[in-house]
Amino acid sequence: MKIVITGASSGIGRALSENILKYKEKAKVVGVGRNSEALRELKSVYGERFEYVIADLTDMSDVYRVVNSVVDFLGTVDVLVNNAGFGVYKELLNHSDEDIYNLLKVNFIAPIILSRELVKYMNRGSVIVNVLTAGIYVLMRKLPIYGASKFGLHYVTNVMRHELKDKGIKVISVFPGIINTEFHKRAGINYIRGGASADSVAKAIIKAIERGGKEVYVPGYLRILKILGPKLIPFT
Repeated sequence: MKIVITGASSGIGRALSENILKYKEKAKVVGVGRNSEALRELKSVYGERFEYVIADLTDMSDVYRVVNSVVDFLGTVDVLVNNAGFGVYKELLNHSDEDIYNLLKVNFIAPIILSRELVKYMNRGSVIVNVLTAGIYVLMRKLPIYGASKFGLHYVTNVMRHELKDKGIKVISVFPGIINTEFHKRAGINYIRGGASADSVAKAIIKAIERGGKEVYVPGYLRILKILGPKLIPFT
């Protein structure tokens, strides 16, 4: 199995990379991220089964460089995991131009481009995984642009699922709740109470890939938001 994972240097992406490489002996992973030290560390542990691309997904030239590197490394792709993402804890109208552009590029635009380009190298039975957030079902007042970008990716993911059905390519939506990673600290808040582990999300994603699931919620009880959540947001 040939797998591409963005945001592979930390959090969910790193946990997913390690779980696949530890437990799937024939798997080969290309990890995409900004932290060169973390990616080199994975390479030192897993050798030729792990390749990496250091890239900044706010730079569209880097996005296309990722595509070219993936094709060089793998030739074909069995699984693409669009996991890279970040947020900024600010009120909506306090976001700078740069905040807005970069959030949309990484969380929304890059996954679309990577999917569009790499699907050309996928066969029937391949899988695209888009990591969203259970927060799309509530009003994320503290992470408004992040929430909006993930809501947009949710919409696109549903369209993608229909467009790729006839090609036999599956599309999985992942809806994590609060996850205990560096995401929140990088977004501007030092402490978050509780949260599931990145490892639990990684294991749920692998299970969905293997069993053909369409939606993944971590923790599982967050599925209830699909029913209740939209009623919390006044779409007027």
